[in-house]
Amino acid sequence: MKPSDFQKTVQCRFESCLKKVVRHVVKDYQKKLKRRQKEETLFCELPEIVVENLAIWDDYDTDYTIFNVCGNDIRVYDDELAEALKQLSERNRETLLMYYFLEMNNEEIAKKQNISKIGITHWHL
Repeated sequence: MKPSDFQKTVQCRFESCLKKVVRHVVKDYQKKLKRRQKEETLFCELPEIVVENLAIWDDYDTDYTIFNVCGNDIRVYDDELAEALKQLSERNRETLLMYYFLEMNNEEIAKKQNISKIGITHWHL
């Protein structure tokens, strides 16, 4: 059975309408991509310092050794340094950690340890 002229006309109009819709959808999609491209920056185009600031690093207890000095937990990430610090007497270890990690001056360290400032100055390398 052959389609009538009316059916052919309806089919042609439908196909024409469908093609228009598809063209507009494609144009809208391309516009959306262009807008997005203007707003977004590729990671490979970012400066390294920005990428590093975006990164989040996991911290595991096995990655560092904690020393408690003056109520502060000091994390030492270098295993050799942590072992060397463990070999020191508690007073010497605390003095070292206060000076280098807590950035205390000789007077502050002397007050915390109840010793003279000269005793601290003599102890430093």
